[in-house]
Amino acid sequence: MKHLLYTLAIAILLGSSASAQTGRTDGAEESEFGKGGYPFGSPSHRVYLNTAFGSGFFDLTDVNKTRTGFLYGIELGVEMDQWLGIQAGYNYLSDRDMSIFSLGSRFAYAFDPFVYHVSLNAGLYAPTEGSRNFGLAPGAGIDIVLHKRVRIGLDYKHDFIFTDNRTTDMDRIYAGLKFFF
Repeated sequence: MKHLLYTLAIAILLGSSASAQTGRTDGAEESEFGKGGYPFGSPSHRVYLNTAFGSGFFDLTDVNKTRTGFLYGIELGVEMDQWLGIQAGYNYLSDRDMSIFSLGSRFAYAFDPFVYHVSLNAGLYAPTEGSRNFGLAPGAGIDIVLHKRVRIGLDYKHDFIFTDNRTTDMDRIYAGLKFFF
């Protein structure tokens, strides 16, 4: 755990000190010759792959009945602009033997070296035994930019799973490593 904290601290310090100074741009429109440009700009339509490892929690109101399980998954997304994107994902929750297929939107705000984001996903919750259900999962998280193509992050989602008789709540907390292409 200490090594992870040291690594994050070093990444934050290096990320904030490595930004280039802006200056004059000599060249035609949309070209970046010389020193200068847009200090907070990023290319649009970037595709990313996010891996997720964490846990899912059910029935958090009663401590004696809380059930947790190991969660792993993968998300594929497209940032249409630096702040707006769509994503599709697959997650698997071990204690419920349940697959979660999701599709949704993501809104991000970058403040170097951090990227704060909120999301809203709709999903199909498919346990191995039992019926499949529809659900909504709003979420929030933070990423730390390690490189222009690599981020590490922490995410939280609250799932509202709609069944015939009631709504089941689940909380998902997971860490991820995101790669941009």
